Amino acid sequence: MIFKENIFHDYIFLVTGASSGIGAHVALTLNKLGAKIIAIGRDENKLLAQKEQAKNSDDFITISKDLSNFENLDKWTLELAKEYGGFNGAVLAAGIVKPLGINSLYYIHNAKEIFNINYFGNLQILKGLIDRRAKCKEDASFVWISSTASKNPGKGLSSYGASKAAIDTTIKSIALEIAPKYRINSILPGFVNTPMIQNEIFDNSFFTRSYPLGIGNVENISPLICFLLSSGSSWITGQEFIIDGGGESL
Repeated sequence: MIFKENIFHDYIFLVTGASSGIGAHVALTLNKLGAKIIAIGRDENKLLAQKEQAKNSDDFITISKDLSNFENLDKWTLELAKEYGGFNGAVLAAGIVKPLGINSLYYIHNAKEIFNINYFGNLQILKGLIDRRAKCKEDASFVWISSTASKNPGKGLSSYGASKAAIDTTIKSIALEIAPKYRINSILPGFVNTPMIQNEIFDNSFFTRSYPLGIGNVENISPLICFLLSSGSSWITGQEFIIDGGGESL
């Protein structure tokens, strides 16, 4: 790890999608670096398994929540912020991918399901956090996990790519609204070896052909998230950061 031990001592971060994949890894990493984590995910058992791995398990609080029911998530998040005394930032990593072509009878239903979690659910969490009553700390930083699919979605990924493109557009506008008090950026990973990707059918030759450095791992993503949450990135906001093993250079 490239960061000083306990660099996030006395910090508190909220992480969505913390039961697996990028969200789980960054939650454990931030906890290892001294932060108190409010880990939110759909699967309570997986969250508890992450808690067992945490270096400071007393500072790894798990909450089971389905972000697809997003209507009142902003109010729920506001109450959460009041309970824990204000956050230093958040990682919005909750997301699903369900490849489906436009000719499918279920295309619109599938698109709504993807947007409800990837975009609206996380957006409502963010809305609650930046409410002045949430009293997030000065220079709080928010990192929203997008995807290179927002630029080049590929076959069957139109809805997924659109949900991620919405993130990239949104952070640019919100960055202007919340500056100079808060910052927000998005990270666009290429295909990363996570349960979300493993659960779908992709041709392995695609990864070999598309990524000069091979398919990524969650360990490749967390360091940049930690940097963007730290004071070292205090002059960075409204930006998209691509991490894809050189795929965009092809």
